[in-house]
Amino acid sequence: MDITDKEINEINRYLLQTLSPKRYEHSLSTAETAKKLCIKYNLNPDKGFFTGLIHDIAREYNSEKTFEICRINNEIITEWEKKSPVLLHGKAGAALLKECFNIDDEEILDAVRVHTCGCTGMSSLAKILFISDYIEPSRKHITEEYIESLDFSSIDSVMKSVVESILEYLKSSGRETAVLTLELLKELEVCEETVNWI
Repeated sequence: MDITDKEINEINRYLLQTLSPKRYEHSLSTAETAKKLCIKYNLNPDKGFFTGLIHDIAREYNSEKTFEICRINNEIITEWEKKSPVLLHGKAGAALLKECFNIDDEEILDAVRVHTCGCTGMSSLAKILFISDYIEPSRKHITEEYIESLDFSSIDSVMKSVVESILEYLKSSGRETAVLTLELLKELEVCEETVNWI
């Protein structure tokens, strides 16, 4: 990860200025969770921590600003995202990190870009961010029982459980589900079937 301490400190100062204390606490907790998962799955823990820290950099922008950042940076905006602009904060965050903070690590940028709904073909880092964003300890819905119920034998096993939990919550609350998330679940199910068959 070719990001200097100076750049990390600069971004951290920006987060402290622009995020609410609660959102910043969530970002720190996501970062710590991502670091632990990276250690477990033999990935770069510093990269995991940094990606978790910055993932919500654009989360508290208003819809107009989020749309504008995405438009200027030629990010594709789906009909689903037009209905729920908050889902664009990942794409806006990735664009902001690249253009304003000179972050050019595509794996980090892509993880931030897709962390809201997920998608097929996610990298291990992107999956770890997605998982960490959902299971970090400051989340009210996370209990010891839920963590104990997860199968940590592989990243995809945890990922599948997390995606299923998200879809179950959306269904029970009468919300629509993004097509990208449904496609992600199908991909994870195919991977699981292939592993079981082998």
